[in-house]
Amino acid sequence: MNYEQAIKELQDTLIVIGEIERRQSALLREHSELLSEHADMLRDTEVFRRRTDQNLAEITDKLNGLIGYVDGMPPPRPS
Repeated sequence: MNYEQAIKELQDTLIVIGEIERRQSALLREHSELLSEHADMLRDTEVFRRRTDQNLAEITDKLNGLIGYVDGMPPPRPS
């Protein structure tokens, strides 16, 4: 193998390595963006869950109050 051929193969190899690194960097950026979006969705889900739990607690309190109120009422008189 002569030096010109070895230099050409080395240049070709460096070009391939550069392209692999470029693609890998693009995939890492995309992965990072997806992770960020996922974290945002998890935060939104947690906020929704807390609001749902709070609403359920309020409904339960009101229902228990209504049950207590109705329990203290005399039964309806037959007509």
